[in-house]
Amino acid sequence: MRYIFVPAAKPVSPSLPAVVLVHGLMGYSFSWRHNFAAFSQHRDVYAIDLLGIGHSDRPTDGTADFSLPAAAARLVEFLQYLGHSQVDLVGTSHGGAVAMLAASQDRANEDPIIRRLVLVAPANPFMTNARLRLAFFRTRFGRFLLRSWGARAIAMRGKPLGRMYADGTRITPETIAGYAVNLRDPRSYEYALEVVRTWRSDMAKLELALHTIADVPALLLWGREDTVVSPDSGRLLLEFFRDAHCVTIPGAGHLPYEETPEEFNTIVLNFLNS
Repeated sequence: MRYIFVPAAKPVSPSLPAVVLVHGLMGYSFSWRHNFAAFSQHRDVYAIDLLGIGHSDRPTDGTADFSLPAAAARLVEFLQYLGHSQVDLVGTSHGGAVAMLAASQDRANEDPIIRRLVLVAPANPFMTNARLRLAFFRTRFGRFLLRSWGARAIAMRGKPLGRMYADGTRITPETIAGYAVNLRDPRSYEYALEVVRTWRSDMAKLELALHTIADVPALLLWGREDTVVSPDSGRLLLEFFRDAHCVTIPGAGHLPYEETPEEFNTIVLNFLNS
C-alpha cells in the first residue's frame, strides 16, 4: 500500500496523535490535498491508498481479499507499522466503514492505537438510499455497466464527479486530472466491483461490531447536500456511540473536505484538539 507522509510543521511536546486519512471507494490520497497543510501544523499526517486503488498495488484475478474485514485488517497492520502509540483516524465514505471496523479490530488488541474517529459521510448499515444502487451493481448487467463506465469516464471528463459535489462549478481541472488516475484505469472498476460484491455481508458484520467501538470519541460529519450517503443515516449511526456528535456543512455534497475545505478543517481540528 502506497501512502503519503507529511511531518508536523511545528511539533509540540508532548506530541499529538498522528492523523491517518482513509479515502472513499474511487478516491485515493489525492482526495486530501486541501487538508494536509492544516492537519500537519502540529501533527504527523498520513494518507493511504487502499490496496487495489490509487497508486497502490492492484492485485487482480482473485489474488487479494477486498472485503471490509480484510481492508480493515490491512489498515490496522499499517497503523501498527507506523509506530505511533496513538492515532486519530479520519475516514470518508467506504473509508469510513473501513475505519470503523478497523477500530473494532484494534479494540481487541491489548494496547489499542486508535484514539478518535472522524467519520465523513461514512458508508454504514443504515444508508437505505444506496441499497438498491449497490444491489444493482451486484447483478451481471450492473457489473457490465460499471466496467463500461471506465471508457465513458475518459470522454466525460469531470461529469463522473458531478453528483459528488453540491456545486459542480467547484470541480477544477486539477480535480479532474487527479481523479483520472482512477477513472481512466479499468482496474479501478474491477476493484469497486470486488468491494460491492461482499457489501451486504460486510455491512451486517459492521453493524454487529459497532457496540465494540461505542466508547471511541467520534465526530460524524456530512455535507448537507450529500446524495450518495444520506445524512439521515448519520442520526441512526450516532446512537451507537456514547461520546459522539454529528455536524452537517451547508452547501457541501459528498466530499466536504474538497468543496468546503476551510470549514471542514476547522471543524475536524476543533474536535481532535478538544
